[in-house]
Amino acid sequence: MSWRVEIRTFHPRDVDRILEIEQASFGPDAWDRDLFLQYFRRCPDLFLVARCARRIGGYIITCTGSKDSELVSIAVDPRDRLRGIGQAMLNETLAQLRSRRVNTWWLMVATDNQPAIHFYENYGFVRTRRSKGYYGRGRDAWRMKLNI
Repeated sequence: MSWRVEIRTFHPRDVDRILEIEQASFGPDAWDRDLFLQYFRRCPDLFLVARCARRIGGYIITCTGSKDSELVSIAVDPRDRLRGIGQAMLNETLAQLRSRRVNTWWLMVATDNQPAIHFYENYGFVRTRRSKGYYGRGRDAWRMKLNI
């Protein structure tokens, strides 16, 4: 089932809800308030939130350079997954990256996170290399890339 999803720019008043989604999604690896606010200062234009069913259901953060960008973090509330929220956030970010004439969109994903890898590959990202220990000892990541 797909819900109506509205994408808008993050506002600092959203941080408590973002922290709830982060904790539910990443548990002990969840980012803290200060890190989210740092990314808001660093990449405010592409720190987006998705609203559905009258609440924030997810967020995405992308930071851009002149010709490439990095998807720094994305999460959807576990209760709201499989409703098109992640796809909507990727679509909106991709549209904005295209309008800025960015060529490449990069991301890192844990090698054992099969649902996320599948999600990104279905979107068109391809694995480019394995990064040993990216998430700590014994926790590797795939570097993935989407040509825009």
